[in-house]
Amino acid sequence: MKKRHLLYFFILSIICIIGLYSPAVSGDSSQQKESQYFSNEDVEKYKSPSGNKTSKTRAEAVETKKRTEKTKEQKEKEYWCKRATEYKKKIEKAQEDVEGTEKKIAELQGNTLPDAKSKKTIKQLHNKLRKLKKQLRNAEKELSDFEDGAHRKGIPPGWLRCQFDW
Repeated sequence: MKKRHLLYFFILSIICIIGLYSPAVSGDSSQQKESQYFSNEDVEKYKSPSGNKTSKTRAEAVETKKRTEKTKEQKEKEYWCKRATEYKKKIEKAQEDVEGTEKKIAELQGNTLPDAKSKKTIKQLHNKLRKLKKQLRNAEKELSDFEDGAHRKGIPPGWLRCQFDW
């Protein structure tokens, strides 16, 4: 019988301890129920002060990113246009040199009485013309290789012809 009383006492003690301990841990239950409901004043009170700033900063970030991409694209366009123009100018100069040399040869051959000096000069001009034509072919090949490289990189052909909106 003593064992039974001791067991009842032990169980009753545990129940009392649990009963006393749980309100201390959870606090006052009436306060807890009240804090679960918020009014519009509470929402305004605890509203994030950076709520509007967040959307503005995101919009600004997007705008900055667009401007950066546009600037980067603009620089790329300028780069490809400038490089292609350099190759084209090189070709134009080589063509002018070839045409000038051909014109000189035609003038010297147009003389009715060519002397030894003019024959030698004509021969020198023919050698020069051969070299100039080789330079022209090389310049055209360089431009072609440049255009092929740009095509492989996905550069629009208009960029190489400087055909874009500034």
